[in-house]
Amino acid sequence: MATRYPFPAAPNGWFCIGSTDALSPGDVTPLHYLGRDLVLFRGEDDGAARVFDAHCPHLGAHLGVGGRVCGDGIACPFHGWRFDGTGRLAEVPGLDRTPRAGARAWDVCERNGRIFVWHHAGGAVPDFEVIAYREDEASWTPWRSNTYEVRVHVQDLTENIIDRSHFSAVHDMAAPEVAHFDVRFEGASMIVEQSLKVTAVSEAGFEVRTTSTTCGPGIVAVEVDQDPINMLTYITQTPIDDELTEIGLHFSMRRLADEAATESISELNDQVTNLQFTQDVPIWEHKVYRERPILTKVDGPVAQYRRWFRQFYPDGN
Repeated sequence: MATRYPFPAAPNGWFCIGSTDALSPGDVTPLHYLGRDLVLFRGEDDGAARVFDAHCPHLGAHLGVGGRVCGDGIACPFHGWRFDGTGRLAEVPGLDRTPRAGARAWDVCERNGRIFVWHHAGGAVPDFEVIAYREDEASWTPWRSNTYEVRVHVQDLTENIIDRSHFSAVHDMAAPEVAHFDVRFEGASMIVEQSLKVTAVSEAGFEVRTTSTTCGPGIVAVEVDQDPINMLTYITQTPIDDELTEIGLHFSMRRLADEAATESISELNDQVTNLQFTQDVPIWEHKVYRERPILTKVDGPVAQYRRWFRQFYPDGN
């Protein structure tokens, strides 16, 4: 992907690496994201999720393949070197004095049912937080999640939100009765409020007003709030390597009094969301990045978006 895009594959920000529910205390999982081998595990004492660089500093064994959780840390499967929850080497079997060594520990945040790691090319600490949603969990349906691996850069993915003209060309959406399109850039977030008329549900179309809020380069929350329906599509996008990005579509809605109606709406929205996403995939995977595109008034604020996105790259360009 380095030949397709004039910027790094992994910007600075929070990126999803798994589901909170899928990781129990004592679990160890090998991962490959952000061009790196990683190990994800959950401590037995404090129950916190942790992410380390995968390979032991001793002789290079992968901590996620045969490694075991010890308290809040992890032990190497090769020689039993034990690292505490901060990554510091705590014990070497058979030695009275422990060498000064460690495994790199990543900043981790668990929120919205997902596990995120903080990536920064310069090693800086997080300078924004993951925005929280669904605080009253019991009143929302369980997440419906679908995951894809796509040959696309995360910047191209998020640009789709403000690319107004593609909604009709790719997704067969109709013009809404009352046009509304507002874009704001606030720090690490872009907030897009717009009206859309979805024709995938019915030929006449179903008009909705959405609010899409990004949280850095790796998270987008799309909210639809039309009383009594309150829906959330939570999109996570994590670079795997220089070619591929993992995109997760996670849908949930506030429960209605009628459980059958809740289930029906939830299932239909899940189908429509995934259909529209897959319509974009072949375009993303075969397009090139135009640094100076020919923009028109129907394209949305693409140039402004790209200037805003530069903050997530090491040199700001």
